[in-house]
Amino acid sequence: MDTVDVLMSIYKPDKVYLIKQLKSIDEQTYKNITLYVYNDCPSERIDKELFKEHIHYPIVFLETDGENRGFIKAFEKLINESKGKYVAFCDQDDIWKKDKIEKCVGTLKKDKSLAVATDRSIINENDEVKIQSVRETVNKNYENWMTGDDICKYDLVICFAVGMCLVADGDFARSTCPISEFSGHDQWLLACASTEGKVSFINEPLVMYRRHDHNVSGVMNDVKSKKQYYEKRVLAQKKMYEDFFKKYPNHKDKDEMMDFVEKRMNHSTIGLLRYRYLAPDVVKFEIVLSLVPNFIFKFLRFVARRLSRI
Repeated sequence: MDTVDVLMSIYKPDKVYLIKQLKSIDEQTYKNITLYVYNDCPSERIDKELFKEHIHYPIVFLETDGENRGFIKAFEKLINESKGKYVAFCDQDDIWKKDKIEKCVGTLKKDKSLAVATDRSIINENDEVKIQSVRETVNKNYENWMTGDDICKYDLVICFAVGMCLVADGDFARSTCPISEFSGHDQWLLACASTEGKVSFINEPLVMYRRHDHNVSGVMNDVKSKKQYYEKRVLAQKKMYEDFFKKYPNHKDKDEMMDFVEKRMNHSTIGLLRYRYLAPDVVKFEIVLSLVPNFIFKFLRFVARRLSRI
């Protein structure tokens, strides 16, 4: 069996949630696994004994190097340190189905894909299943794509798979580094995979994604004003595009994607409407945003968070 390196970045993890995640890794039906753990909190050391108690596979501990990298660069470090034929991305508080790795590796081999994503269930703080299948619940393009679809230009607006749903070819994943600091490791890897080859999707919830108040991700967690929105969302996305096209200077969708982000930067209503097929919700939000004063932004932010992806 080819080795699968499970890449886990931790930052002050909740011990109860972490143990549940570790147990779900340890119980995988696929047995050739190595767990890589990176501690992104300089002020706290890894509790190695807790990991050794619950994981019976080899464990590689990557200690903090004295700085808080943030989750993007933390996963970049894990990818670069990995050695396995395949890599699987892992959060510190979710739960995997026992056959997740087995089915993902089987799909990668069968489809000759560079990466594979799975459907997911949503659980809360108490492990209660709130949504059995995101695929069956959310009628959005980022949750309704199929194996072999050309998703790059769409994924680079809204990520098409959460990291903990992803397994990828190891050599390919390592070739995607460095990851743009303006992207997520999952978004970046999917865009690269769709550009260089095939991405597969398993229409089965093989992971239980825990949603709670302490999740790192979330719609506009760090945005409090219109100015911040354009700086942290639109300008940052433009910089991500620039990084991506340094890697793929002859990408077939380059002109289209750069024109779209320029229209967003310029608050062009007509231009945004022209590209609404790329990200309908983003276009609708930004057209409204361009027309309202800043004091109404808080209300729009509230609505966006309520209507955001799960």
